[in-house]
Amino acid sequence: MPNVLIAVSGGVDSVVLLHRMIEQGLDVGIAHVHHGQRLASDEEYRFVERLAQDYGVPFHGKRLMFDQASQASYREARYAFFETVMRDNAYTELMTAHHADDVVETVLIQLYRNVVEVTGIPECRPFGDGVLTRPLLSETKQDLIAYARRHGLDWREDATNDECDYLRNKIRHQLIPALRMDWPNLAADVGTAAKAHRHMWQHRYTTMWAWMERTVHFEMKAFHVKLEDVTSLRPLDRYVLGRLLSQRFGVQIAEGLERLVRSERGTGRYDLEGEWRLEKRDGQILLTEHVASPLPQPQVVASLPARVKFGEQLVSIEQVDGVHGVPLAAIQMPLHVRSARPGDRMHLTVGTKKVARILMDAKVPREKRPFIPLLVDATGRVIAIVGIRVSDFPEKSDARCPRLMVKW
Repeated sequence: MPNVLIAVSGGVDSVVLLHRMIEQGLDVGIAHVHHGQRLASDEEYRFVERLAQDYGVPFHGKRLMFDQASQASYREARYAFFETVMRDNAYTELMTAHHADDVVETVLIQLYRNVVEVTGIPECRPFGDGVLTRPLLSETKQDLIAYARRHGLDWREDATNDECDYLRNKIRHQLIPALRMDWPNLAADVGTAAKAHRHMWQHRYTTMWAWMERTVHFEMKAFHVKLEDVTSLRPLDRYVLGRLLSQRFGVQIAEGLERLVRSERGTGRYDLEGEWRLEKRDGQILLTEHVASPLPQPQVVASLPARVKFGEQLVSIEQVDGVHGVPLAAIQMPLHVRSARPGDRMHLTVGTKKVARILMDAKVPREKRPFIPLLVDATGRVIAIVGIRVSDFPEKSDARCPRLMVKW
């Protein structure tokens, strides 16, 4: 069985790559994707299929059925197809025909987009259950065209490559030719610089991986690390740490980590995808996964005494005759036990205060606030935030009278 799958579009780059690998005696198969966006795509599909027949190698073709899609969507679908072909046919290596000019274009795009890791295109990377390799990265487009002509190879030109609707094509046709006029070694120099940067970043990732294993305390679906250890890192090292943690937990952590570290507040929270949460508290950075519990249902208390189950909490409400508690004459039945709502306020001696602010001052974590029971009378007046604060009543006196007592 062939073990190398070559992505062949029909252009000169991939045609040269295919010819070279067969000349070197590799056992290959061909993969081609019909994007379905140009009339010429049908002929290109047949052309690549004939190439496979002429070389006597397996052909794997697929037509994409998008009505409208971005270039990124096409790329994602294309590589998903390559991965499927590799898995189903036991290929261990995918080869693509990226070349030196592609490296220049990619580096300029990365600079334009202010990408942190300006590393061009790697020669090799893991892909699926195997590897993706790019054997032509040291050769320019002109080198490949010259090779094709020397060997009498036929290929197909994609007319859309001559258009300037996309950033890459603008760079290819407008910027790079101008640079080459005064910089003939552009491709070689950029390729060398990109390769050096890749090695630098690889070293940084290796170093930070070792730091992470020594310093971060991991659990199955959580981690914690001392805040001082994270703040001692240089910004680029924190960026790498965020990337490594993201890979480990399958959730994007880097941005949240940096925001919490840069914040001057001693506590903070950054909500990630799904139920993942990044927190800063108690001198640590923590990642936790929370499974949302159903909110407690509001309860009505029509008579006293009463025992109300609110989530996991049991609230007892009774009438007593004494000098402590809320005067019954100051409230209206029925009572309601419920979660805090936007706009809830509590009467205090100095005026009113938002319930949300009282919960915040009491350092109740945001995710626990909906589970704190409020006792509210028929007029909507907040009588008590159970376990935290009781409203102040001007009607209150030290006189002995029927009063409301709340226990939990």
